[in-house]
Amino acid sequence: MEHGFGTAAGLVPEVLQAAWELRPDKRQVHGTRSVRITGPQQAAGEADAFYTSAAGIPVSVITADCVPLLMARRDGGMAAALHAGWRGLYAGIIGQFWQEMRERGERPSEWVAAIGPTICAPCYEVSEELAQDFTRHYAGLPAATVVPTHRHLDLRAVAQYELERAGMGAFEHVGGCTCCARRADGELAFRSYRRGDRNSQQHAGLLIRS
Repeated sequence: MEHGFGTAAGLVPEVLQAAWELRPDKRQVHGTRSVRITGPQQAAGEADAFYTSAAGIPVSVITADCVPLLMARRDGGMAAALHAGWRGLYAGIIGQFWQEMRERGERPSEWVAAIGPTICAPCYEVSEELAQDFTRHYAGLPAATVVPTHRHLDLRAVAQYELERAGMGAFEHVGGCTCCARRADGELAFRSYRRGDRNSQQHAGLLIRS
């Protein structure tokens, strides 16, 4: 299983560029629809979650500041990629994805996940109304976890909570704020919609079942 996340230096991780042209033809819409990918360049329509058991076929998402989730079954038999912005998280994309996967016989405890580069809470100021909505919606979490400081929403914490609630076996935070993280040379590490990048605001998260 090969996976990676893009950076400011390149939309697609270099080791995965050869597979990029095989990705599904899709339109991400901040929703909850999942699509099973069975072949190269499959027409997937409007969706934000993609999964496959086909070897050599990548599942991928494009993000600017949202949460990119790459998930795989430990035995390598299935892989998935989810695009989870605040709208998708609030609408329950992770829970709905796992409901569908359980119906297909999958067990989340047998899967692992990588939470990719995402805008950090200090950089992600939202409206007072949205902050309060999230605090109420995620009443199972301390309010200070969901909104660590006034009007600053922590998307990573919410995504982690949803993965835990789904029963995921293990996950890791790849780390890096898409808005403020910098490389050792001082250059910005990622692209960011919130920061106002104009040339390209996006990078890819890509997973291939070998």
